[in-house]
Amino acid sequence: MKHEILIYNKSRKKIPEEFIKATITKVLRFLKLKQPVETAVLVVGQAEIRRLNKIWRKKNEVPDELSFGLNSRQTAGLAKGLYSMLSLGEIVINVKKVSNKNYLSKILIHSLLHLLGHHHEKSRKEAKEMEQLEKKILNNLEKSLEIRN
Repeated sequence: MKHEILIYNKSRKKIPEEFIKATITKVLRFLKLKQPVETAVLVVGQAEIRRLNKIWRKKNEVPDELSFGLNSRQTAGLAKGLYSMLSLGEIVINVKKVSNKNYLSKILIHSLLHLLGHHHEKSRKEAKEMEQLEKKILNNLEKSLEIRN
């Protein structure tokens, strides 16, 4: 299955693009999605991610990541583009967090789950379910990816 994973580096720091693509692909495979997806990963500096967080979440702080999904559990189904490709949305990552591959994997897993409609803000039950799924995926990734720094 061919996924479309676009990576935009808006920082001056070199980022591990192939690692990001491999991680996302393995997470999607683990989740057993039946069709290809398209998503974008944007790596930005601290000032930019703070600005986005302030605009979209009304929080004046620097997050590790932001997820801008085209999907939610309230919608009837996932957003479909041409050729039955699932359009998930965008992941924005703080450039300060890309050098530690283990932590970067956690950020990508967390963001992808948000893009697929999982939440942790609404209830303790949802938060616990999402956290357990994140751990399960990360354990699987550790077996198949080199995520040591």
